[in-house]
Amino acid sequence: MTFSRFFFVDVGLLGAQSNLSPQVIIDGNLLFTEFKGALTENYVAQELVSTKHRHPYYWTSEGIAEVDFLIEEGHEIYPMEVKAGVSQKKKSLLVYNQKYASSRLSRATAMNLKHDGNIYNYPLYLISRIPILSH
Repeated sequence: MTFSRFFFVDVGLLGAQSNLSPQVIIDGNLLFTEFKGALTENYVAQELVSTKHRHPYYWTSEGIAEVDFLIEEGHEIYPMEVKAGVSQKKKSLLVYNQKYASSRLSRATAMNLKHDGNIYNYPLYLISRIPILSH
């Protein structure tokens, strides 16, 4: 099942709307640790929309798994997980792949660019190049 999500047009607006003190972000406070996932997802949404992916969707499977973005390019759909740090978790991608057998699974993280089987890891700074880099 696919749905649309709502994001701010700019990650700075999300930060301002959160009313978090800048010191919380700078110090890496536990409260920021909980919020950085939302900031990272908003950043990725902002990059995708600004680079031609006008309607990124997400996918969920009745509480078992959730894929943060589904990106349509040509006749392909690329599922993408977003991680705020260097996590290599991919449970939701694997659940999606079991159901839809995607040729490319994408993960956006703070890790370097890498490719392992049909899983592509994109550093956050290269989001605008998805899925071009996987061809």
